[in-house]
Amino acid sequence: MGNFEKQYKIMIVDDHPATRKLMQDILQEYTVLSAANGRDALALLAENPDTALVLLDIIMPQMNGYEVCRKIKNNPATSDIPVIFLTIMAEEQDESLGFMAGVNDYITKPICRLRLLARVKNQLQIRRQRELLNHKNAELQKALDEIKVLNGILPICSFCKRICSDNGEWQKIESYICQHSEANFSHGVCPDCLEKHYPEGKD
Repeated sequence: MGNFEKQYKIMIVDDHPATRKLMQDILQEYTVLSAANGRDALALLAENPDTALVLLDIIMPQMNGYEVCRKIKNNPATSDIPVIFLTIMAEEQDESLGFMAGVNDYITKPICRLRLLARVKNQLQIRRQRELLNHKNAELQKALDEIKVLNGILPICSFCKRICSDNGEWQKIESYICQHSEANFSHGVCPDCLEKHYPEGKD
């Protein structure tokens, strides 16, 4: 791992300092944020909305992991951040509560280095693929918007035939179409203009 991992912020939320230290050591190739309770975690997330992943303990004082996860998922600014629960509980009912809260995965304690790294890498890969897909969709939408402009009503000067662009600039029709499509121009003279401008060429 290297600089690619450093671009990702991972938040560890656990009320046990020893657990936080262990996980920080395992995830040292990433940019790691740390919080000892749910309230501090939510405040830290508000300051770091680009956090890529949250590793969240379930059993904590004041605000448990289920409540913290629900708040993360119900906030539009953080709803896309994947959450992995850290838990000693493996009962099916507990997992059901977690998925209802919006959790993406589980890691059971005691923390296993290889399991932690594998689960983190998996969630970051899913996030990366989603980001690439969103980027492609944005490019596609931009292309569709440009096509809609060309298919719509264009303000054109009745005299010089210039077109008014979206920013209010009047452009030659050739320049405008070249910028908003893949069309290229080759110039010639139509028969009417040939007759008008070069009447001697009729004979």
